[in-house]
Amino acid sequence: MENEQRPDLEALLIPRKRAEEEEERELCYPNEPLSPGRHGLRVTSATANLATTIMGAGIMALPRAFATLGLGLGFGLLMAVFALSFFSLDALVRCAAIARRGTYAELVHAEFGMLGSRLLEGSIVLNNAGTMIIYLIIIADVLVGVPPHYSGLVTNLVGIHDPAVWYVSRPVVVGALCVLCLAPLLSLRDLALLAPASTAAVGVAGAFALSVLGIAGRAAWTGRLAAFHWLPSAEALGGSPARIALTLLSVLPVISLSFVCHYNILPLAASLQRFSDRRMAMVIRRALAVCTTVFTLVAGGGYMLFGPDTDANILNNLTPEGLAAFVPHTFAAVLSIAVRAGYCLCLVATFAMLNWALRQTLSRIALGVDMPEGAAFYAVSYSILAVLYVVSIAFPSVWGAMSLTGATAAVMVAFILPGALVVRLERESHLSRALGYLCVGLGLVMGVVGVANTLWLSKL
Repeated sequence: MENEQRPDLEALLIPRKRAEEEEERELCYPNEPLSPGRHGLRVTSATANLATTIMGAGIMALPRAFATLGLGLGFGLLMAVFALSFFSLDALVRCAAIARRGTYAELVHAEFGMLGSRLLEGSIVLNNAGTMIIYLIIIADVLVGVPPHYSGLVTNLVGIHDPAVWYVSRPVVVGALCVLCLAPLLSLRDLALLAPASTAAVGVAGAFALSVLGIAGRAAWTGRLAAFHWLPSAEALGGSPARIALTLLSVLPVISLSFVCHYNILPLAASLQRFSDRRMAMVIRRALAVCTTVFTLVAGGGYMLFGPDTDANILNNLTPEGLAAFVPHTFAAVLSIAVRAGYCLCLVATFAMLNWALRQTLSRIALGVDMPEGAAFYAVSYSILAVLYVVSIAFPSVWGAMSLTGATAAVMVAFILPGALVVRLERESHLSRALGYLCVGLGLVMGVVGVANTLWLSKL
């Protein structure tokens, strides 16, 4: 009797077992044996890595964007980009699972051929290398200062504001940072090992956001908040219809490109313990929620503190003099130093995450592998760092060119190609296809606006 009932019992258990195996399935190459939990990246660690990839220099430009758009429209646009970014990131994971590809380049090559793959690789190189160069320039500005005062963290610490003194010069200070901080991070071969630095960076960003919120709360209690608007004002936008349109177009990319991290989503998926679409969606949702919260607090709080005087880089408002209007002078000086030091820490951690995709792409182009072994790994890692260091020191005014290439390359990576993949692979879902077309359309608009803003609009 028991033997007759056993097949029925197995029939009940086999579907559950298959469902569990599907839940445990790791995103990998078609011919690679499955090895769940291979790298040991937990959901919280993956969330921290993804959030760190998102949070970079753009956070400091968001308060000015809110000052232009108003609190209501700025937050509404930020939430819209949050939703679209979640869709595009989740779609990349789903499309990779459907096509059984483990990297972004493999996926694009499978669907769009060599031309699509080269377009993606070129976009990642331009976007990531350009952004990393900008990060080194920003860090140098914060540590050494800018003319004519050279009031940086290092120069203020040693009391020397002369760039001719070799040990406080940009080449030496940035070189020391590269050797002591960046090179060790770039030497790590596993994303799980970068998780502690990413967690620290997210914590610092959260502390910064809470500090801005606390100062804004104190200002509100004492009646010192600046004049702010919930919707755009004609004065902030420029008055004439043409100027209003130009101002809105120049601000739109700042928010629309706030969540670009798509080049790292599949490496993180491949490193996730017990990969499944559900667990990866949880990582994406949590990372975007953390970043959106930080962005909203910093952008909204910064705008409410400084009103129409909010600078394009909020760091220029968060000086001891600027903060002294809201808190005691001594505390303002300490807080200003802490904000700058924490900002550098965030950029260092984000630099390491950007390097992951850049190194993977250059290794694939030059060596034909995603992750070189042995000495080749370190040679590629340190060569990238050396080239970026030289460019940032030799051409500190390269910001404009890097912003141009970064904006155009970023929309290709984050909107155009993910949208095209959704349209091609998810044929049964009309909603997904509509959102895919929306991603492509938004990417094209952002590309045109980015070029126009850099070459023309910013000079008007």
